[in-house]
Amino acid sequence: MNAKLILAFLLACTASLAAQNSNSRASSTAEQINQMWSRGKAKGEGPVKLKSFPLRLDDIGYIIPLGNMQSGHTTPSDHLYFVPKGAVNQGQGNMRGQGQGNGQRRPPGQGTGMDTRDFSKLYDVVAVADGFIVMLQWRPNPQGGQAKYDPSVFDRAVDLKVFIEHSAHVWSYVDHLVEVDAAIMKDVPGGVQPGQPVNVRIPIRAGQVIGKVGNQTFDFALIDTTTTRKGFVKPEQFLQRDPQKPHVVDPFDYIDEPLRKQLIAKCARKLPPFGGRIDYDIDGKLIGNWYEQGTGGYAGLNRRIDYWVGHLSIVYHHLDPKIIVFSIGNYDGRAQQFWVKGNKPDPATIGEKDGLVKYELIYGQLGSTGQLQMRQDGDQVQGTVLCQVLPDRSLKFEAFPGQTASQVKAFSESAKLFER
Repeated sequence: MNAKLILAFLLACTASLAAQNSNSRASSTAEQINQMWSRGKAKGEGPVKLKSFPLRLDDIGYIIPLGNMQSGHTTPSDHLYFVPKGAVNQGQGNMRGQGQGNGQRRPPGQGTGMDTRDFSKLYDVVAVADGFIVMLQWRPNPQGGQAKYDPSVFDRAVDLKVFIEHSAHVWSYVDHLVEVDAAIMKDVPGGVQPGQPVNVRIPIRAGQVIGKVGNQTFDFALIDTTTTRKGFVKPEQFLQRDPQKPHVVDPFDYIDEPLRKQLIAKCARKLPPFGGRIDYDIDGKLIGNWYEQGTGGYAGLNRRIDYWVGHLSIVYHHLDPKIIVFSIGNYDGRAQQFWVKGNKPDPATIGEKDGLVKYELIYGQLGSTGQLQMRQDGDQVQGTVLCQVLPDRSLKFEAFPGQTASQVKAFSESAKLFER
């Protein structure tokens, strides 16, 4: 890959980063999103009601809610995943299994069944409500493929993201399309090339075809800046990357019956909130998102591809909130996710007074769509972590891969300090 392509990839890894400099004077995340996505032209009042989800009901295999963690998606994902009907493999789920610990997708033919997906099959992606397409982005495929940096990401030569403004405070986006509809592209001067996002303002109607996806998972998020999630103790940490995160909402709350009930039936989460959750911070407690000191917080420090290396999330499973998950951005050299052996103590109850706390880590056995992934080594301890909540929103943390709790007595000189 030549220097120009490398630069294009680094700039395009996230649209928020590409627009960051031009919005540095925004007084709020709502204003920043308006400037970043709609160039300050967002208009229209709510409430906004969705007429559909981006994949037609009959084309949906599964809906994976907010909060899934996998490989480089170390903190709970702030978007839903849609799994087209033809992408659901009877033997392997959708090949986005959470909690496998090794950060790798199983190749076709491994596991309990063959991968029978028809990759030539394409599905319409439609607008969920009236509005304006305001930005398009083509994420370049780096040398070695996107999975070289994050194994949870499918390699796609064409990888498109579309942002839609629905009102002065509501936006949606769909990500990982393989093409944008020709009726839209005719209004995009110069087209879209791998690299920086392209700003447009193209009217679109609910149900209108935006583009196509194949038999692979794609992303959908709904953002409402009149709503702010309460479970981030420092929401301003997202201003430098993904400023929409505190305003991501559950799209099931924006759609009327009877379609809402029909869509919930497709969702892998079977209890409220059906759209999932991403914000678990409790001030003074172990639970939630943490960032290693000196690594640049959530946004990372001069890292465009693997910004998550300093991330640590101690939260609950996106489908079964009784299950404690440790999601570690740098565990034995790579991002990995684990369950807790014995599933206790609850991190929401652990504070400064509890001192040093040990957790033994095991591989998870419940995939991202709820499919069981039984393992012969399911109860085998893969490692131990030590946690100690400190004053001033700080945490001392150390992982000991391959060791049981009885083998770990205290922190070593390799222990790290985290903050939030």
